[in-house]
Amino acid sequence: MYGINKYILDQIRNDYSEHLSDFPYKIDCSMGSNPYGAWPGLELPKELFTSIAQYPESDSELKQAIAAYYSKDVNLTENNITLTCGSIGAMLALNRMVLKEGKIILGIAPQFTAVVDDFVTYGCKYNPVYLRKEDNYRFNLDNFLRELSKHHTAYIYIDNPNNPTGQIIPIEEIEEIIKEAKARNSFVVIDEAYGDYMDNVNSAIKLIEKYDNLATVRTFSKGFGAAGIRLGYIIAQENIINLVNKVNVPFSKNSIAEYIALRLLESDWIPQTKKRVYEAKKILLNGLTKIKIAHTAYTVPISLLYYDDEEIDLSKVLEKTGVRAITCAGYEGLDQNSVRLNIHENMDLLMECLHNAEKLLS
Repeated sequence: MYGINKYILDQIRNDYSEHLSDFPYKIDCSMGSNPYGAWPGLELPKELFTSIAQYPESDSELKQAIAAYYSKDVNLTENNITLTCGSIGAMLALNRMVLKEGKIILGIAPQFTAVVDDFVTYGCKYNPVYLRKEDNYRFNLDNFLRELSKHHTAYIYIDNPNNPTGQIIPIEEIEEIIKEAKARNSFVVIDEAYGDYMDNVNSAIKLIEKYDNLATVRTFSKGFGAAGIRLGYIIAQENIINLVNKVNVPFSKNSIAEYIALRLLESDWIPQTKKRVYEAKKILLNGLTKIKIAHTAYTVPISLLYYDDEEIDLSKVLEKTGVRAITCAGYEGLDQNSVRLNIHENMDLLMECLHNAEKLLS
């Protein structure tokens, strides 16, 4: 029809942002924003708003600040970084750089739905390695390498920490994948949208100097508590960044977002948040008996909750108790009996609602 991309004519998008339940909830645990909000020390000077009439100037200052932020673990320059519209903007640019009709994509299932939706628009062949319920959805390196061994020139996408489980894949296992992928002429993207909730020593950013078949994606949306400024970035070797810039959206950052990002990089909001997440996650992991929780990390605010009975729509059960969560029916490898839940600042209310849900399930 009119030359429109044939792959999107009948596409049904699974991204959960388009399928949020609308009901009078008591507590919202759906979107993956910082449970504790924005950094309370942030202030915007009035003179900043006079700059919005102009296109943003050089990205150099912010790129240098990002490089300095990781300087204890890796030697980066501004040439290793490009700015994007959130982490999803980064992924759309990387997909645009690599994907074409028939391209083999390897990943894990479940993982971030919006990126998987974008794979469909290129007519690619997505081959996910499923995280198995019998393993409590824990990532298995051997299973992934076994699938990787069947392919050459595949495109590999892995989110770490994983969305929706909140588990952290050890950097040693990530490196095994990157190394094997390089031997098979395959490009790897590690989406670390939730990366601020894990230690930088486990970030694929530290592998950038070693591997030219790697790009790592980051954002200010999660741990930094600034989802509203829509600012992310890609870190890779300079030749990869130069290629990404050919397909990236011009002026991907705005002057207000840049100002906020520079202040956040200097703040102590990440360690404060991680400490609070750890305490809240302990309460969640130790507080349920009938609803199960997939393998996850204590410092990552999201978790995959599931119930063994596949006929149960767990999101609807939670709605009856006032909890708004993300149904996992749209995630590859999951169904309606599971939800993604973001912890909440009010853990007493959240646990009260979850306990009421368990009573309903009885």
